[in-house]
Amino acid sequence: MRICIDVEWKDHVVCILGGGKVALRKASQFLKADAHIYISSLEYLDEFEKLPVMKCSYPQLVKTLDQCTLAIAATDDPRMNQQFIQEAKKRGVLAMAAQKDLEQDCFSMMESRNGDLVLACHTNGAYPIANKAILKDWQDRLQDLRVIRDHLQDHRYCETILNLDPEHISFLRSLCEKSKGIVVLVHGNHSQKAKIQIKNLCQRIQEEHQYPTTFLFMAPQYRDISIENFCQILKELKSKAHFVDLFWGQGRYMHQIQDVLEIYHFMHQWIRIDAAEFVGSNETLIQHTLPNSRSDSSVVVSMLDSPFLKKQYPNSRFVACLEQKEVIERIVHEIHPTF
Repeated sequence: MRICIDVEWKDHVVCILGGGKVALRKASQFLKADAHIYISSLEYLDEFEKLPVMKCSYPQLVKTLDQCTLAIAATDDPRMNQQFIQEAKKRGVLAMAAQKDLEQDCFSMMESRNGDLVLACHTNGAYPIANKAILKDWQDRLQDLRVIRDHLQDHRYCETILNLDPEHISFLRSLCEKSKGIVVLVHGNHSQKAKIQIKNLCQRIQEEHQYPTTFLFMAPQYRDISIENFCQILKELKSKAHFVDLFWGQGRYMHQIQDVLEIYHFMHQWIRIDAAEFVGSNETLIQHTLPNSRSDSSVVVSMLDSPFLKKQYPNSRFVACLEQKEVIERIVHEIHPTF
């Protein structure tokens, strides 16, 4: 079993076998930690000329293992790497390698340090380039979370906020500065395309009205937070929000929205979209609210992309309203924020 530890490397000796990209990356990493680097290779990348490393022969490198803390096998030859690791293990020295399954003891991790915060990531060789993106994502997210936390009166909400989607965290972070925002309410689904459609709408609303804008899915199986909890957090942040309801009619979700927003004293408006306007003269309308409607010539109208409805009605024409530019522009211009 492995555990992650944060080690001080100042004045420790690190021996590296290899002179390519992996060796360069490892040498640079440990030099930043003020370690002393001994390295051996038949050839070196030009970048090594700028680094304060001690180049030596392979026998000298093996001899230096007696005084080093870590050995790194970074050639493109697995057999040579394994031989070097075995030499290190004879001397009780920790070893790592450029390839998997060479009996190495440890891996170095890509890291990010910011004050007291340390983030580290390793994909175990599965997708190394992802390390940088993962760290960048979490570094940005944690900066937003820190700002939100500082504005909360009740820190019990921190756990709820931590589990939110990045879009909602970014929205709450923006509210900490601007105190007013717009929230679009839709039924929602698991489709990635549907999420892109609603995000595009929110971006367009934000461009037009200059308020931070996000969305909430009302269906429990698709949402990351309920409208009740979201309103509680908005109140904690002392923010004002204008809610926009995008539903076909005054159904269960609309009644729930009205009840919750009345409790928290948030304003909202219903922008009604008539599904019939997308139906041709010889077509029959099908919606999720009318799942049994069928005919030889029919059109399925949904607010967002819906793989479920497409599968249910494979022979019908499908329309996602929020994919239509004219619908998006109509919604944008019908929104009249009241805070």
